Amino acid sequence: MVQTGFRSKAVHAGLYGLLILLSILFVMPLYWLVTNSLQLAGSSMVFWPKGFHWENYVFAVTMIDYWKYTRNSIIITSISVVIPTFTSALVGFGFARLRGPGKNALFMLLLSTMMLPEIVTQIPTYVIFFQIGFLNTFWPWLFWAIGGSAVSIFLYRQFFSGIPKDLEEAARIDGCSTFRIFWNIFLPISLPVIATVSILLFNRAWGNDYVTPFMFLQMDRYPLSTALFSIGYTWPSGQNIPIIQSAGIVLFILPIIVVFFAGQRYLVEGIVSPSVKG
Repeated sequence: MVQTGFRSKAVHAGLYGLLILLSILFVMPLYWLVTNSLQLAGSSMVFWPKGFHWENYVFAVTMIDYWKYTRNSIIITSISVVIPTFTSALVGFGFARLRGPGKNALFMLLLSTMMLPEIVTQIPTYVIFFQIGFLNTFWPWLFWAIGGSAVSIFLYRQFFSGIPKDLEEAARIDGCSTFRIFWNIFLPISLPVIATVSILLFNRAWGNDYVTPFMFLQMDRYPLSTALFSIGYTWPSGQNIPIIQSAGIVLFILPIIVVFFAGQRYLVEGIVSPSVKG
């Protein structure tokens, strides 16, 4: 009995040690970025800076039109989060609760698009929007948003499939239409999955997509991610680009960190428990 208890404590200690090690490995790049952003211009990389040069952050927001690019990021992110959060919910509701020929085949086709690298569709999409005159505008993001997101549709479909049928049947007996059931009953109880989808879409639109704006927009309409990525190509030589760029990136990722921690509880609940008990 004592040996079993000791073995259990040893296993828990080993697991906690592994988690601490992995946490350090994941945090280290962020720590290195912040450390680099506070170094004196022209100094070599060190584990701990000799002084904290906060003026690097002032340079980061003044050497480029930081707030104009931030405004562009807000526009693109708002379009890419608000609209597909609703349209994906509507499509997910249809796959989960409506009947129709070929529904399962269409859903499998939808899931197959998740396996397709986005770079494969970049050139055909570019040609289409070029021919209809939508380059250097935010219209492409609006059309992509209306189409929803395959991952978001999948999460909604899984969540809505777990809602008891009795709830829907009772609503139909009371005279509710299909859209009213979706709008007045399903959406209000779907806060965890709505938060999950919104956080994932926000993270993708704000922080992960810099190649698409580089292709579709001119520099005055770049979002912040693309502008920071392009600093090395646009700044004159002799500038201390890496340090100022690091300071700009630190400011850039702050909204992602804030949104993640603000919605962490809903994010975990929406992924781990995609159904309603009852």
